[in-house]
Amino acid sequence: MSEKTAPFQPGAMLHDAILGAFRASGGSFERWCTENKVTPTNARNATYGIMKGARGKELLARLIEAAGPEVVRAGYGARLRDHTATFLGAA
Repeated sequence: MSEKTAPFQPGAMLHDAILGAFRASGGSFERWCTENKVTPTNARNATYGIMKGARGKELLARLIEAAGPEVVRAGYGARLRDHTATFLGAA
């Protein structure tokens, strides 16, 4: 996964965007994990940036690809805009 293909900051917003993308297509994060023999804990750790090595980055790229990169990007962007507006409003 290169910075050009997925310029996302791992964390709660990315995790929520990935979950939302799976739901939007009728799937689920947990189902993907089961079907791909990945523990939900490891998948969650990849989305939150806890797994920072090559294995975590590869898993994150697989999750984004399976959830739908454009849907993840749209969901992440919406969450980022909401957070920015809240942050600026609180200043």
